[in-house]
Amino acid sequence: MTEEQNTEDENLQYILPSWRLNEIIMAVVNLFSEEEYYKEDFDYKKMISDKGIVIKKYSSFKKENLMTLYDTSLSLWKEGLCLVFPDAVSGKICRMIAYNDKKSAAEIMQIIFHEYAHMLFRHTQQSAHGEAEANCFAIIATFILLLEKQFHIGRIIAQGGGQMLKQGLLNQIKSMEDKNEK
Repeated sequence: MTEEQNTEDENLQYILPSWRLNEIIMAVVNLFSEEEYYKEDFDYKKMISDKGIVIKKYSSFKKENLMTLYDTSLSLWKEGLCLVFPDAVSGKICRMIAYNDKKSAAEIMQIIFHEYAHMLFRHTQQSAHGEAEANCFAIIATFILLLEKQFHIGRIIAQGGGQMLKQGLLNQIKSMEDKNEK
């Protein structure tokens, strides 16, 4: 992609097609179901760290280093950084998320999920498409965790047969897709 095309892409808003939105919803549901997000001691930062991703606060960086990292991040916004790079010594791929720790707890959660989505969906460059996917993932993930914290929906579903939510969502998505095809 040329620099001119990349600039044009950054200036355009991207609207996710419904089939991709459905895939992202299911990616969040599958991730959280596997991680038993409804348990009392669930920690989304630990969940992501356990996947080999380092999570750091902006305040742990020197300002000039942080500014340099913005240029290599897969994310287009300045509230968080998503970095995938080879280790200079071992050559092993390192993955890191950095976030603006001056934000509220809910905003930090959304920032971290946004950056995690770039890695999960294997985005390789900055783009409006990638930002739309990451935003969607982050909003859904944050919403589900906040609902769980307030109403314990996941815990109730898990006690009553954990696959019900997942199957119900799949059925609803299929029904909506069938209506759109007609």
